Amino acid sequence: MILFFMFAAISLSIIGIFYAVYGTKRKYSEGMLLGVHLPQSAADSGEVADFMRRYYRNTKIFYLANAVVGVLSCLLSFWYLSLFIIGWSVWILEFCAGAIALLYRSHRKLYDLKIEKGWIGGGGSRIMAVDTRVTAQSGKIGLSPWYHVLFCALILLPCLDGDIRYYLRVSEDGWIFLFTAICVSVGFGILHVVILRIRNKVYSGDSDVNAGINQMQKKVWSWALAGGDLFNVAAYLLVVSGADREGWISTGVLAAWCILETVPALFLIGGFVYMRRQKEKLLAQNDRPLYIDDDVYWKNGWYSNPGDKRLLVQDWACSWNYTTNMARPAGKISFIVMILLVAGCLGWLFVAMWRLDFTPIRVAMEENRIEITSGYSDYEIGCDEIEEVRLIDRLPDDDYRRINGGEDQEKMIGRFKGKQTGKCRMYLYVEYSPVLEIVTEEGPVYVNSKEEGQTEKWMRELEGMISQ
Repeated sequence: MILFFMFAAISLSIIGIFYAVYGTKRKYSEGMLLGVHLPQSAADSGEVADFMRRYYRNTKIFYLANAVVGVLSCLLSFWYLSLFIIGWSVWILEFCAGAIALLYRSHRKLYDLKIEKGWIGGGGSRIMAVDTRVTAQSGKIGLSPWYHVLFCALILLPCLDGDIRYYLRVSEDGWIFLFTAICVSVGFGILHVVILRIRNKVYSGDSDVNAGINQMQKKVWSWALAGGDLFNVAAYLLVVSGADREGWISTGVLAAWCILETVPALFLIGGFVYMRRQKEKLLAQNDRPLYIDDDVYWKNGWYSNPGDKRLLVQDWACSWNYTTNMARPAGKISFIVMILLVAGCLGWLFVAMWRLDFTPIRVAMEENRIEITSGYSDYEIGCDEIEEVRLIDRLPDDDYRRINGGEDQEKMIGRFKGKQTGKCRMYLYVEYSPVLEIVTEEGPVYVNSKEEGQTEKWMRELEGMISQ
């Protein structure tokens, strides 16, 4: 039930974000409509008005239909987890590809209409515009990205404490928090450097207007990234300070960590909203507007300009997004690598989830060792490592947290940690008993079978093997 509501909320949130960025009504602004440069008279014409009405209608139908399908796909969570993950992932791919294709296709149709009618862009439009004063300021605006080095140092600073080093050594999940914090900090730092180094954009024949908009945008981005990283540091420091000697983290600390780690996203979204409003205010005071009619390079929705040496350019569909120049070899290679990487990760995920649900738990006993196989991983135990074996009616009453593996209403497979039990391994069908408990130096191992009498059979075989 929790999984259904969680993913349903995620699905609707993704649809809402996409609709806000790609699907909302697009006003005629800066000489453009739907990313195509048009004169005001063309934008007000009946043909364009009819075209935009059809676009808005198709957009609403697409997003409403995907909202229904997205929520319905979450019903699979009440069945097999693997089928749910596969089905939901396929829907996400369809939705993302469909939303972008709908926008790009409409953009191309409007561009073709522009060419057919012989419309040119706004008054004084041109293919290229350069403001040398503003261009020279690129990389010199906003908060320094070196602050992220300081944040990384703050994350690593607790490692000087012996108790923290002990926690990282004995806790199975301690390194995950550290790795996550470092990755977020380094990622924000790289993004910070890239944004400050991207060439400033020209909006007006007035250099003061250009400088004001570009300075505002880069300052806001730098402060948003630095502020988000600061909360990332606070989240990690909260975790390491809240862990006890045995590396146990309370539910309250985990909840606080999750909340603090979502704040960086709020910083970025808030920064984008603020930048858009400030940009509109600054452009409203612009008495020397400059329209750059480069539609021929964007006619298919993506940027392809062999005469432009830039690899990253600001996307026409969303001003806070950057896309690659597909006319450059590096742009094509990065796109292909991204597609292959996503396809490979999804393929691996689908196979792993399928195995997790449909590979049965088995125990094989050979000379001096036993091997437990499952859809997650195989695990071997030597007879000399076993301290005790016994049958229990059910899993000991404890607060268990999964470290890796899988857990749903059907199975618990992988490595877990209990507040009282400590580290343990589970290969269990949740609703079945009895449970075979194998006590080892590394912690207990719990295993059972759905087949009646099979767990008891494993117990007898294991006792006979140990007694030899």
